[in-house]
Amino acid sequence: MSELRPFDKLPLLNTAGVLLLGSEEGCRERVARALLQAPKPFQVKIHMAPGLPLPPEGEHRRPRFDLVLVLVSLDSQASLTAARASLPRLDPHYFLGKLCFLALGAARPHMVERSAVRKLADTHRSPLLFVQLDRPEDMDCAAQRLVNMLQVSAGLLPGISALYVGSLLQSSLSWD
Repeated sequence: MSELRPFDKLPLLNTAGVLLLGSEEGCRERVARALLQAPKPFQVKIHMAPGLPLPPEGEHRRPRFDLVLVLVSLDSQASLTAARASLPRLDPHYFLGKLCFLALGAARPHMVERSAVRKLADTHRSPLLFVQLDRPEDMDCAAQRLVNMLQVSAGLLPGISALYVGSLLQSSLSWD
């Protein structure tokens, strides 16, 4: 049974919640900082954790998570293992436009194969962004893309649902 469900809590007005999952704390903090600094017309609440399950204490203070970002450092095999271990604990509704994978350190030589992360994202029908944390312009661009995805997954764009993201992904996969 999944331990994290997207519709357990009511949404807050003009607010979106993000769960950053990743075994490397420094990477989580950089992504969180970039998300908070990106221009957006709504408030963002960010919760960071190395993986799932989340500890039961503080459950009442946690926001509703509209988007789960799974961070995989291409420099660490443990990062990919932690991501794989967390995914079965997510409710299947997160796989309908409310989950995104971030492969960090994309420009350097790495220990984790890009194809392994791509396969993980494809298996869960979720978008995958390759991001280089060392370049501020790359991080800013990725943060803006994540803000756009968050706006859709939180239902803050009238007429567009999170399912739309999934259909876009399916159509882009069929063009390959």
